[in-house]
Order: sequence, then structure tokens, then C-alpha cells
Amino acid sequence: MAVRAEDLLRLSNLAVSAALDPGQWQVFLDTLSRSVGTRVCTQLIGYDDLTKATPLTFTSGYDPRILQLYDEHYADKNPFAANFANYKVGDVIATHQLCPPETLRKTQFYADLLLPLEDIVGGGGAMLALDGDRMFLLGGNMRSKDRDKYENDWLQVCAQLAPVIRQSLEINRTISGLTFEKWAAEQHLLGTGSAIFVTDTSLQIHYACAEAQKLLASGSLVGCDWDRRLQFRTQEDQGQFSAFVKLQSMGGFDVFRNWHATDDKGRSWMCRSVGLQLADLDSTPFGAFMNKSISAVLLAVRPDTGSETFLAHVQKKLGLSPAEAATVLKLADGRTPAEIAEDRQISVYTVRNQIKAALSKTGSRRQADLVRSIEHLRLQGR
Repeated sequence: MAVRAEDLLRLSNLAVSAALDPGQWQVFLDTLSRSVGTRVCTQLIGYDDLTKATPLTFTSGYDPRILQLYDEHYADKNPFAANFANYKVGDVIATHQLCPPETLRKTQFYADLLLPLEDIVGGGGAMLALDGDRMFLLGGNMRSKDRDKYENDWLQVCAQLAPVIRQSLEINRTISGLTFEKWAAEQHLLGTGSAIFVTDTSLQIHYACAEAQKLLASGSLVGCDWDRRLQFRTQEDQGQFSAFVKLQSMGGFDVFRNWHATDDKGRSWMCRSVGLQLADLDSTPFGAFMNKSISAVLLAVRPDTGSETFLAHVQKKLGLSPAEAATVLKLADGRTPAEIAEDRQISVYTVRNQIKAALSKTGSRRQADLVRSIEHLRLQGR
């Protein structure tokens, strides 16, 4: 196979990072398009009626004018899409299986879209999800002249990456499906640069991204024992995480928690954990435990931006009072009004009035819109 193991690992890591930050799908596709030795126009397309992700579309390598033409005239006339229903989840499909070249070349779809892009009739993709609520497909188009040399390599890459992508889409869906009160930032979580861990309910680490590996090596916030069990530096933080994992291990539902942890230099870190039910997946990049256990835990950690400087920045950008900004920041951390009241030692009625005032000042219709404004500032690194 032409694709090196380290390149596949990098692509897998990018797909995993997109589980927490869907914007990373674009980075993933840009990297994937250069993976097999020739240019491949890549795409991740689909819809999910449950989360209202209709449509989810990321592409790389296509002429923007061609994409616009597709959206305006050919979205419902795609000769490949007509045969999607003939395949099942996990299938890797070459383009000629979806539509024979002799048939394809007689269509206006080919003349207007594929031929101008250097006759990109080769390639194929993988069916990631297909049921009554959703459909997702990873695809890639390459030039006809490249098919003999590169198409098999491309299809093998699709086969290798499909389980990882499917898992990330499941996490996207899990997170999107949680209510605002349980997941303040909806799909934007902690953003890029987060340290991402996946553990089983005994705290054993089955995946740690590059940032997470650095954090483990430093030992400033977290570490692990000889059996790769995740350990926070302080007993208080370990207790927070262990209590979360214990609740998740009871099964039957997915739980969520936000909290702040402190490293050995006194620096505050934002921690977000989500419980996952992923046993229905046929394979994962995280090890065999996902096939045997119904429960897993995803932990994302990033340096806290909830400093006094950030508080002042929120006040200025959103036009809030100091008290309103402090309440909204805690709301964005996933705290309920009752928890905010307890943390700030004020009445819950005062908290609700501050949230109401912040909604009015920012023109937000819902609390989720207000929190999204905070997350946007956080993702800007402020």
C-alpha cells in the first residue's frame, strides 16, 4: 500500500479531533486529498435529521464555481447518488460501481462538472451511515488517467479510515443531541488544540491525541499509572473525574460534566467530559474495549480562558456588566442557574435576572445563542 503508516495515523488523529471540533473536517479532507500520490478531490457529505445537520458538506480540491453549479442545478441529479441505497454501512465503493463510465459520460452532469475538472471519473468512497434518519458518505474523485495507478490505494485508505470517521460522526451526533443545559457549547466544545483522551470506565486510557500525550509526559495536570489509568494531579480533581466515570458506568444513559482543574503551577484548566455509548460500532481506533463495553468516556482539556482578562473582554465585546459577564461565563461552562447561584453565593432569582439581561443586551433569543457568543470568543483564543 502506497500510504505510509504514519500518514494514516495522522489522518486518524485529524478525524478524531473533528469529533470535538467539526470544523476540523476541512483540515482532515485537505490532508486526505494529498494522501495517495496524486490529487484527489475529497468530500464528506450527508445529513442527519436527528441533529438537523442538513446538509453536512465539506469538500477539498473542487473548483468553487463547479461546486456552485452543482448546488444550483445538479444536487438532485447526481448519477452516483441514485445507487447509494444499494450499499450498506461499511462498504467501500468505486465510482464505476455507482455509475458505469459509459453511462456517466452520456450525462450533462459529466459534461458540466467532471470533465472540466480534468475528467475526474475515478476514485470512490465509503458508506459511513445510512438509515431512516441520516446518510453520510466519504468520497473522492480522481482523474481518469490516474485510476489504474492510484484508485486501489485510495479505496484502501477509505477502508482504513471509515471506522474512525464513523466514530467521530457518532460523537458529533451524541454531543449535538444533548440539551443546552448539558452541553453549553453544542458542537464547538473546547475547540482546536485540546488534549483529548478516551478511557474505559476503569479509567484506562485507550486513546490520547498529541496534545494529550504532551500533557501526560509533563505530569503537570494529569498522569497515568503502570496500567495506563488516568490520574489527575490532585485528589479533588481525581474525585471529580472518578465520580463522573462511576455514573457513566451505570449504563443506560450518557452523562456530561464541566469542571475546572488546577495544575502544579496553579494554572486553571477547563475539563469537559462526555459519556459515550458506542458499542454498536464494528471497529474503532481506540482498541477492542469499545466492541465489548457499552460505555466509554471522552475527556477534553484546555487551558482555561475564564481569567479576569477574558471576563473584561466579554464585558466589552457583549456590553455586559461585570456580574452579568461572570454569570454568563459560568453558564457557558455548562452550569445550571442553581449551581451558578451556589458558586457565586447569590440567589437563583438574581442569576436568572442576569441571564435575562444578557439575552436582551446581546440580542440573543435563547441561552444557547448567548453561550455560542461566548464560545466564539473562546475559540478566537481570547
